[in-house]
Amino acid sequence: MKTSFPQASLATDFWRVNSYGYPCFFSESAKAQEAWSTLLSFFEYSQYDLLKDYWSSPMAPRKLSPHAVESWKATFEEFGILFVESRSNLITITPAGNQLIEAAHNNNKVEFAWIGLNLLFRYPLRGPRRPKSSAHQDADLLIYRFLYSALLDLDNYLWWTELEYILCRVFQTLHAKDAIDDVIRLRNQPELLSHLDLPVAKKKGAFYNSLNQVAVHAGMNHLILGREDLDSPYGVEQSDRRQFIQHDWIGMVRKALSNNRDSDQCTTGGFAISRLPAAPKFQDEREYFDYLGAPVISMLSKSRASLDSVFLQGEQVYFLTEKESHFLVYQQYISGHVASLCQLARGQRIILSYDEAWTYIVEEKELLDANTVKIKIRRARPISNIHAIRSLRGEYNV
Repeated sequence: MKTSFPQASLATDFWRVNSYGYPCFFSESAKAQEAWSTLLSFFEYSQYDLLKDYWSSPMAPRKLSPHAVESWKATFEEFGILFVESRSNLITITPAGNQLIEAAHNNNKVEFAWIGLNLLFRYPLRGPRRPKSSAHQDADLLIYRFLYSALLDLDNYLWWTELEYILCRVFQTLHAKDAIDDVIRLRNQPELLSHLDLPVAKKKGAFYNSLNQVAVHAGMNHLILGREDLDSPYGVEQSDRRQFIQHDWIGMVRKALSNNRDSDQCTTGGFAISRLPAAPKFQDEREYFDYLGAPVISMLSKSRASLDSVFLQGEQVYFLTEKESHFLVYQQYISGHVASLCQLARGQRIILSYDEAWTYIVEEKELLDANTVKIKIRRARPISNIHAIRSLRGEYNV
């Protein structure tokens, strides 16, 4: 018996975030560079009123009204870079904000992306003050962590229609998994779109602009997320826009989403959305900003995986040796100890020692008992030169 559609309880509201784009030093977008230069001005002034005076003066590269400066401040607060406490005139740069600037000054693109992404994952949809609606006020969703978890669990792409009709209406963490299941079912039965209404009367205007800003923020102004226009499976009247994580960043996104509790990754079947935490609750504004802007642990300081791996075409590929890290159950499955195999994520590419002609993709994970996990795999790209991979692993070193 089929379940009702949609399963998720969808709000009659949609996500709204702050109105300016991400200040990305490494993005080629002109708007990203404008945002970056605006951010730098906040680092040059400690007094907020003096910063506003600067942007109203002839010395500024362009004129910004006090209201526009306030909007920029709110945007940078969303990203965990800085804050100005209510009824205060002091601009406070967070520890993570200093890390972000340092990564840019060191021209370290990977560390910059790592810091920015981890900060985004902390952001609660509710925000620090003045929620944008009653649904936002009651929300416990970590919006950007949810969005990236959804992308990974939905084969690393998201049609704009799926965002408009389903995902942008999720405000509670408890509805997150049902929303992903709804998208999967909708992809299998596109005609079910007729069962859904938009949360607004028209797509153009505020609705589109707000969701577009969510995508711009999530992708750090086109650094991490890509966009393509393809024929929509939902009909010609629907948007042909599709978002995806750019290939070179998928491994970093998976790592940022990891909570270092491997057994939990197994008990949830490897689904990122099932490990989505609810946003913390805060006693006051200062506690909120201390959380949002806390230092980000360096990606290089994270514990290394116990499984061997190599980087191929910008992707981390794990090498599983029979009898050491896994054993073959039957054609499409491998199983082994939780301690090693639970670090594999859905969509992860692997090489198996008993078949060096092909790479494989992890499709599903199931915890059989406290010590054993079973993983469903499918054959993927062929391996043209296994000797080159062995060299990367250091097998030929003496």
